[in-house]
Amino acid sequence: MKKNSFLYGTLLLVVVNFIVRFLGFFYKIVLSRMIGAEGIGLFHLVFPILMICITFTTAGIPVAVSKLVAHNISLGNKKNTYRVLALATITGFIMSSFFAFLLFKNARFISDNLLKSSDSYYSLLGICPSIVLITLSSIFRGYYYGIKEMKPAGTSQVLEQIFRITFVIATLYILGPIEIKYAAFVAVIGISVGELTGFIWLLYNFRKTTRLKRNYSPLKNRPLFYITDILLIATPITITRLIAVIVQSLNALLIPQKLQLAGYSYVESMKVFGKITGMAFPLLFLPFIVTSALVINIIPNVSQEMAYKNLHNIRVKSALAIKMTLFVSIPLFALFLTFSEPICTVIYNEHDVSFYLSFLSYSVILWSLHHTAAGVLHGMGKQVITTINYLLGTSVQLFCTFYLVPNPHYGIKGFLYGFLISSLIICTLNVLSLKFFIKKMPIKFINDILKPIICTCFMIACIKFAYSILQIGLVLNTTISILFGFLVYMISILLTGSVKISTLKYVFTKK
Repeated sequence: MKKNSFLYGTLLLVVVNFIVRFLGFFYKIVLSRMIGAEGIGLFHLVFPILMICITFTTAGIPVAVSKLVAHNISLGNKKNTYRVLALATITGFIMSSFFAFLLFKNARFISDNLLKSSDSYYSLLGICPSIVLITLSSIFRGYYYGIKEMKPAGTSQVLEQIFRITFVIATLYILGPIEIKYAAFVAVIGISVGELTGFIWLLYNFRKTTRLKRNYSPLKNRPLFYITDILLIATPITITRLIAVIVQSLNALLIPQKLQLAGYSYVESMKVFGKITGMAFPLLFLPFIVTSALVINIIPNVSQEMAYKNLHNIRVKSALAIKMTLFVSIPLFALFLTFSEPICTVIYNEHDVSFYLSFLSYSVILWSLHHTAAGVLHGMGKQVITTINYLLGTSVQLFCTFYLVPNPHYGIKGFLYGFLISSLIICTLNVLSLKFFIKKMPIKFINDILKPIICTCFMIACIKFAYSILQIGLVLNTTISILFGFLVYMISILLTGSVKISTLKYVFTKK
């Protein structure tokens, strides 16, 4: 398989995503045991502040770098790729330094008046350097995605997690029992340590593979022209991400309050909200391990083909991304719809979470398709359209949160209905936009949709059968049944010809 092939990059990023998530899952378990529930609570109290700050600097600029670098590579303008990277780095450094300084100066006010926790002061100070480091690392990863070199970017993410985990666990172990606020501070500092390690690795690879003259200056030849290009791409994407962060924050604030108006007690409202956002959502977004890899990879690929004006390759690669999305999301949707109770009991020991998981399972396909379609549209330079589509969908969700959740007839179902309707609106608008700009996309109903659905039905039947005959305990029953079902699904996909040998040859050999 060629190292710059579309599938190679996607598979590599899927593996990286899986490793990073697995390490993160392990880290959360160990950290919770070392600093306790209060320490974890303090850590997550300041985390939204970090997310808001880096949304401005990492949501759009790395995507713009990836797209512009790929575009210039396709035109043979290698020097311009360095200019894009340099100007984006300067822009990102200035913006992130501004937010870091702003947070540093107002940390006491935020901790005492907004977060209502004086213990969060040190943690807020601790996230200041991470704002700059996360921004710079994201920009350099965007550059590597643009030149289709996935290994340095992927390795940096794995190194970041390993060094972060090692630093935090080792420091807490050496220091022994300490006050909660200092333990949370160590956990926050670990973010900067990990990001610094990843950034050093990216710089090392850049220096090793790049030969620039000492007198090279990115500020020559109309720098404002390139900065304008970066901001034109980055701004709509940043607005979309900012909307998502704001909606998430509003939901966290409003849903418990609105549920109490519907007759829930405070404890009940917090439990229900926690079960949805902290338990059901992480499972629902499992396909993002694949779709996020697709999106990262599809943007520079489509951008490059746009520069070549090769509409055929854009159709083929976009269709391939949609097919891969469907192959992953359809079986997961069916699994969560029909097998949610054993899954939730095994993972969370909370069988009632299964109601929320099965109710929201329809959004698995919708969010996955929306994610992939938006990535293709970003690669084509249509990021303004995806922003409008997202804004329309989220406005419906907020409407349901405001007016349906406090109604005793709906309660939490008001939020669930709003989430599903908004998912349907965003997905439909993005897919229709994609069909408008890419005519005659080679997606066949029977081969790419109907056959995966039939294979999925067979998979579910096999899971149910295996689960009914195995008598080796709930955990092993559930695990073995699901693994067996997915094996059956993959074999069925090949036997039915949904994935053809000719397609495999194409994606394993073509750029």
